[in-house]
Amino acid sequence: MPSRLDAVIAGVNKAGTTSLFVSLSAHPDITPSAIKETGYFLPPRWGEPLEPFSVYEGYFRDGVAAPVHLEATPNYVYGGRAVAEAIAARLVDPHVILVLREPVARATSFFKYQKVRLRFPEDMPMEEYLAAADRLGPDDFRDPANEKYLAFQGGCYADYLPAWLDVFGTDRLRIVWFEDLVREPEATLASVTSFLGLDPGRLPSEELSSENRTTGFRNAWFQRVALAGNDRLERVFRRHPATKQRIRAWYYRLNGRTPDDVIPERVIDALTARYEEPNRRLAAQLTAAGIAPPPWLPRDARPAESA
Repeated sequence: MPSRLDAVIAGVNKAGTTSLFVSLSAHPDITPSAIKETGYFLPPRWGEPLEPFSVYEGYFRDGVAAPVHLEATPNYVYGGRAVAEAIAARLVDPHVILVLREPVARATSFFKYQKVRLRFPEDMPMEEYLAAADRLGPDDFRDPANEKYLAFQGGCYADYLPAWLDVFGTDRLRIVWFEDLVREPEATLASVTSFLGLDPGRLPSEELSSENRTTGFRNAWFQRVALAGNDRLERVFRRHPATKQRIRAWYYRLNGRTPDDVIPERVIDALTARYEEPNRRLAAQLTAAGIAPPPWLPRDARPAESA
């Protein structure tokens, strides 16, 4: 292994990337970025130049030098080849991790999260949201302001995976299934740690850190203040995770509530039908790359040779 290896959790949102980032950051041979999502490599997605590399290096100055530098910006995946090639050109022996989740569950979680972030009215039904997203064309999705509409499109993994496989191959790109991360956190974390060339036995805990859960709120003004404070103080919270956990628990007691946003079955059925075609392409891509498709890909959606 070289003196340093740069690891990037590049996708996807609402698939446990924060929990994976925090859990891996506890490894003594990993230096995490000062904030989880540096966003440094996003400009090529919008056709813009990168900032000086010293900006990126600045995210790692707070930590002790370690063999692996780690960051996690789950929107990188949607930048395709432009972002993948920028990462490959700038980083040291870059290794990329994509966390993928059953797309219907990811879409509904993403939608609820956007409402928790106060980007849509709390009472907005998902059907109305999806209709608004469907009215957007390719040019609209080149505008970062429309990122909040990626509930459906963000789960069409087959549209994005080929570019990342072309740039990194299976030696330097690892797909992690969200369901495995939740169901078998110890084995999944050990597998990712080994992929990064590190000793899984040095992880201080076998448990997966629970982060970025989507919860409801009672008061929108208080929620807005809390969100702004969390974003502004992220560098501090990353250095003192126990403090963040105590503040978060206090806030949930004060302003949190159990989400009551139930997605109608007709919406779930419609999303399931819409994902059949991209899921079929994804199964073919995974099989061609020698990667076993996950259980949430229906058997009849897989290529015959993978049966």
